[in-house]
This record gives sequence, structure tokens and C-alpha cells, in this order.
Amino acid sequence: MKKILLLFFVCTSSIINAQQEQDSDETKQELKFNLAMSIAGVPELTYEYFLEDNSSVGASIAIGLENAEDMSLRFILSPYYRLFFGKKKNAGFFIEANSAIATYRDIYNRYEYYYDDNGEYREDSISVYDKKTTNFGLGAAVGFKLLTRNNYIGEIYAGAGRLFGDSNDIEVYPRVGITIGKRF
Repeated sequence: MKKILLLFFVCTSSIINAQQEQDSDETKQELKFNLAMSIAGVPELTYEYFLEDNSSVGASIAIGLENAEDMSLRFILSPYYRLFFGKKKNAGFFIEANSAIATYRDIYNRYEYYYDDNGEYREDSISVYDKKTTNFGLGAAVGFKLLTRNNYIGEIYAGAGRLFGDSNDIEVYPRVGITIGKRF
């Protein structure tokens, strides 16, 4: 997972450098950090590129830092398309269509409880269930983006998506955030 995150940073920085050389007078990109998902134990970084004054495409990458026993979400890559309805360029109210590649890992211990020959209550771990699945999903979200004069942004959005395939009892992925970032 660290290699994927490093690859994401390298690709993002090379795109940023190339774009800054092409049009230094116009901002067409954003790099954001999701505070809400970080508090939940799944830090998320997002890169967004503006197609026009009212639309953009982007991708978010999140990696679960908690133990698999505590949180089953391990990794999620979520590309998206946004359509903005605000007066400022690519700001204000937006709707989003997204997809996701999500990896979950479920770990369960099954225990047996019994009384031994001395009448004492005992428990034994009989089996361990450990399954890792990667699924594809589609979803939607709505949100609002604020933009300052210095090109700093704040964003709040909420949505969800449906996972397809072998889901390990997990059929939905989250698409929520309170993000801060910089437009360049």
C-alpha cells in the first residue's frame, strides 16, 4: 500500500509540474486532504483536474491504517466526475458520479464455550476466518466547495456507492468528506 501511495504522489507531482509549465496564469488543478476520513482511520488524498469552468474529474486514494480486526476497509481508489452549479469557477454546489475499487479484509475468530471436568467455564478458539476481497462499485455524492482569493479550498460532501461482486457482507462504500486543499 505504501508503494501505491508513493506512486500516486510521484504521478501527481509530475502532472502538476507539467501543467504549471503549460499554463502558469490559470489554475486548473487541486490537491486535497480529507479530514473526516482521516479521523475515521482511513486517510484520503485527492487530485482534481478542471475540464471546463463547471466540470472536473479527479481521483481519491484512501488506505486503512487500523488493524483488519477493527476495520475491514483496507484500500479504496475512487475516480469521479463533478458538475458545479456555483457562480465561481469550479466552486459552489456540485453533484458527483463516482466509481471505486475497494479492498476489504474480514478476520473473525470462532470460539467454543464449555465447562471442563472440574466445572470451570472455558473458551477455545476453534477457527479463524480471514478473507480478502477486491470489488468494483458505482455511486454518487453531493457537496459544496468554498474557494478563497488565495486559491485555498474547503469542501464538504456526502454520498455512497454500491459494490458489485463477492462483498463479504459489505455492499456499500463511503463517499464522505470534509476536505482542505489548494488550487494551483
